[in-house]
Amino acid sequence: TDKIDNRIDNKIDIIFGINTFPSFIAAQICPQNTPLWTDLNGWIMAESQARGFFEKTNIHFANAWRQEKFILKRADKISTVSTAQKFCTIGEMASIGNITFQNFHTINVYSLPNTTEFFKTDKQDNIDTKKRTQKLFKGVKTPKESIIISHIGGYNNWVDTSTLFTAIDNAMSTCPYLYFVSTGGAIKNVSNKAFSEFLDKIDTSKHKERYIFLGWIQTEDMHKVYQESDIGINIDFSCIETQTGARNRLNEMLKFQLPIITTGESEIAENIGKYGAGECVPNENPNAVTTAILKMATMAKESNLSQYKKKCEFMHTQIYNSKIIMQPVLDFINTPIIRDKKNTQQNTPLLFVKNALWYLKKNGIQQSFNKFIQRFL
Repeated sequence: TDKIDNRIDNKIDIIFGINTFPSFIAAQICPQNTPLWTDLNGWIMAESQARGFFEKTNIHFANAWRQEKFILKRADKISTVSTAQKFCTIGEMASIGNITFQNFHTINVYSLPNTTEFFKTDKQDNIDTKKRTQKLFKGVKTPKESIIISHIGGYNNWVDTSTLFTAIDNAMSTCPYLYFVSTGGAIKNVSNKAFSEFLDKIDTSKHKERYIFLGWIQTEDMHKVYQESDIGINIDFSCIETQTGARNRLNEMLKFQLPIITTGESEIAENIGKYGAGECVPNENPNAVTTAILKMATMAKESNLSQYKKKCEFMHTQIYNSKIIMQPVLDFINTPIIRDKKNTQQNTPLLFVKNALWYLKKNGIQQSFNKFIQRFL
């Protein structure tokens, strides 16, 4: 951070840290008199738990908490990717003494879910007409009449590949025109054990020729994936990361009006079920996923998915609209406020004595003595 720190001077009006590690760096280099907004896009503690689950270790928690704690102590405003993560963060702030009577009326943590406008997967600048219209898979790697169910992006630690495989494979047994297409794949610095097992299961499936992996493809080709797909799928474990995290593949599906099958618990998945942009089914329940797949595949065959597409468009334009969601950030830019960091509650012997004297003064000797007996004896 020293090289960066040398470039920081008082001419900077506001510093923003986007995602946890950049926010950690920003918290180290930001001058005390410069307002700092940190966006914790995903709860690092839950992500550490998910990674540790597959690696069978708790080693990641200490470093994760070191970063998170440093950010919370320095940041003036904090944003999270979900309401659940917001309250986790408020709990963390309470644990380090940042919740006091002085900030009773002050909101320092905001839930700002990811919006859909800024996904650049529809960018087609400087692409020749032939490449723009060339098919990626439908009618090339699959029959023209096939129904495509697509999984977009990487296979992170919270993707339930076991449920995904079982549900897809069972649906293929009933629906001979169903094909599975996947972009992305393994992710660096993430346990890829589950993804490897997923590939092994597919290799032994009698339907293995109907599983198509495109790998990590160019951004300018992503619009074709959505155009050639009939259904999008997202299958998560029931875990804290799911309950607190984002699901960017779902944001993209909403933008491109791709009807969705998703397991629940994440905020955006529950909203998809609520607004009718797709089918939201219980987590870790392959039969429920298979049922939803067969329902949508039949509707797709009959060109009857318009009800889902309309709801996708509504969520894209009205629910995950940046002009609405980002208003607290705009307010902060217009009126930046530096949080009062003097009034914090630290668990020290001095604080214990101060609290004891306050209680004695307020309640008298007898009641204070009774309280002491109740608490310590």
